Amino acid sequence: MAVNVAPAPTQTPVGSRAVGRRSFLLIGLLLVVLLGSYALAWYSAYRLSQGYLQDADTSYDNGEYLNALVGYRAFDEAQQRYVDRGGYMEVERIWRNQYAQPVPPDVARARERINEIVNERLTIEDAEAFVQQNIGRSNPYLAMLYLRLGELYEADGNTRDAEDIYSSFEDLFPNETELVARAQQNLERLESQ
Repeated sequence: MAVNVAPAPTQTPVGSRAVGRRSFLLIGLLLVVLLGSYALAWYSAYRLSQGYLQDADTSYDNGEYLNALVGYRAFDEAQQRYVDRGGYMEVERIWRNQYAQPVPPDVARARERINEIVNERLTIEDAEAFVQQNIGRSNPYLAMLYLRLGELYEADGNTRDAEDIYSSFEDLFPNETELVARAQQNLERLESQ
């Protein structure tokens, strides 16, 4: 005689449910910690850029366009030490990384001011000072300001120095294709005169 034995209902052991909940809680906690860390880092970057923006606006309003552009170091009497005063380039640099999101709206104003200063307010002396301070350094604006120096020389009638800049530009900044094309056009125009 065969005995039919019904299979026992399968049950998840109590310990296995607890492990699942703990794993879920750990993942949730890890996400909260990561998001919290990012929020703190973002807030620190935001505060730093706001301070630099205020410094840059003050320099701009005082007609100190190179300081407004790149910032400067000054002695602070109250703190009895040197402190860095930011410029618009510093503000833009803080938020340049694609992962630095969301970008505050003031960064767009800083970028506008960079373009305005470089294209309308920069003097030959300012551009020369910037280039001399940044030779041999990694500065994403060096190519733009070097080319602008050539254009300022040209506008001032110093075509020899302008040609030198235009002709050396591709060798110095081969990865700046748009600026290389502009330098080449400027050089061709000067040579055809």
